[in-house]
Amino acid sequence: MSISTADENRLFARTMDFTMEPDSKVIIVPRNYGIQLLESNEEVINNPYAFVGMGSTEISSPVVYDGVNEKGLMGAMLYYATFATYADEAKPGTRGINPIYVVAQVLGNCVTIDDVVDKLASFTLLNEPNEILGFTPPLHYTFTDASGETIVIEPDKTGITVHRPTIGVMTNSPGYEWHQTNLRAYIGVTPYPPEDITMGDLELTPFGQGAGGLGLPGDFTPSARFLRVAYWKKYTQQAKDETEGVTNLFHILSSVNIPKGVVLTKDGRTDYTIYTSAMCAQSKNYYFKLYDNSRISAVSLLNEDLNGTELITFEWERTQDIKQLNKVNVTS
Repeated sequence: MSISTADENRLFARTMDFTMEPDSKVIIVPRNYGIQLLESNEEVINNPYAFVGMGSTEISSPVVYDGVNEKGLMGAMLYYATFATYADEAKPGTRGINPIYVVAQVLGNCVTIDDVVDKLASFTLLNEPNEILGFTPPLHYTFTDASGETIVIEPDKTGITVHRPTIGVMTNSPGYEWHQTNLRAYIGVTPYPPEDITMGDLELTPFGQGAGGLGLPGDFTPSARFLRVAYWKKYTQQAKDETEGVTNLFHILSSVNIPKGVVLTKDGRTDYTIYTSAMCAQSKNYYFKLYDNSRISAVSLLNEDLNGTELITFEWERTQDIKQLNKVNVTS
């Protein structure tokens, strides 16, 4: 999801929910490091822009799940099960790309949403299995630039569909258009309490605060999570600045966080929120917290040498970071 603050900072955030944890870390990719297009071909495209995000360095080229570049472009990949459609070979006039490298290629080469649309038109997403997962993950994408405009990009049977404009919220399957249409069934859900009514001699009042939100689904399906985030985005009080905006984002996304054990796959694996991240187009700060450590940590892209030749990585600190406010009683 994306939001804007009163002082015109543009922020973007996401949850990463999955059944396994790749060897993930925060990665800064310097300018001209070079990002691969395919796992089967070590040819790289030099990236004029540096970027920071969460990703993996387990294979030869960094895979970035989400991040922000030095021009303020932000984006992420999300799972698009049963709907993502890839080609077996590149279309004439385009270059084939593995879907896992799309975010890195876009952040390394684009500034605006128009740039993103043009860049995606030059690629064909190919059905090339990932060497870690053993299959091609079904993905779709969302990007937000420094102006705050947000788009959703979906590879489906009709080709690459660009949804523009959007409400700045995105989830998993089905497609974005379906989720946006589904919103219309919930326009009566509001923060305001319903009016008291009288039935005969009986006066009926709500049990308590929050009754205006009755009907908003509370389950963990993508459609329900989309609705909750859309509702919270619309009605959450606008943040004054970046810090308050990041705080708001983590509060909003807490409404869709999945604890271990409450969502299971058919084979019994638990699907849960591995991490939540947020980033700012203006400061180029990348914020995140983990399932095992809910303290918000930050990495600033602009605090590093962006002309270096090596990746800069920051490992996860998984131990829960609890601030002890009083001294431990050593005599008891």
